[in-house]
Amino acid sequence: MFPKFEADALVAMIENEPVGADDLTDLLLVNLKAPDFVGHQYGPDSPEMRETLSEPDRQLACILEALEKKAGTNRVVVVITADHGMPPEPQAPRKRYFNKDIVELVHKKFDPDRAALVTHFDARNNQLFVDKSRLRELGVKLSQIKEYLEAQPFIYAAYTEDEIKNASSP
Repeated sequence: MFPKFEADALVAMIENEPVGADDLTDLLLVNLKAPDFVGHQYGPDSPEMRETLSEPDRQLACILEALEKKAGTNRVVVVITADHGMPPEPQAPRKRYFNKDIVELVHKKFDPDRAALVTHFDARNNQLFVDKSRLRELGVKLSQIKEYLEAQPFIYAAYTEDEIKNASSP
């Protein structure tokens, strides 16, 4: 449904804006998000991704039809790119780790009773937010969480807030 929503919104914009109204080149940049959302959630080889990738193709046909109707036949150039690729699901026994997996890992080790230590994990910039009062209640130091995370085979490095603040530029 989301690719159709995106396409319908784009077609409405094309129909209601002066696209192709003069001899100046119009630039229309569009980021169709469904494959990215689904790829991150289910992986690039999933049935969900196969289904998701077929829908933007159908919707792209509607968008191109609207553009040609508005701007004229042979007056449209389309360039399609992607923001990034994604590796396939790792072979067993390895696996892909998601936000909730990292949070659960830290809670299992340091806060198994309440699971309140990590308040948020932002995978876009890999920041793990920790409740400092809960940290004190548990008698845990950020350095212990850092060391534990770095001991995981799928984490290269972890930094505490103080390390980031004290870092110098090269």
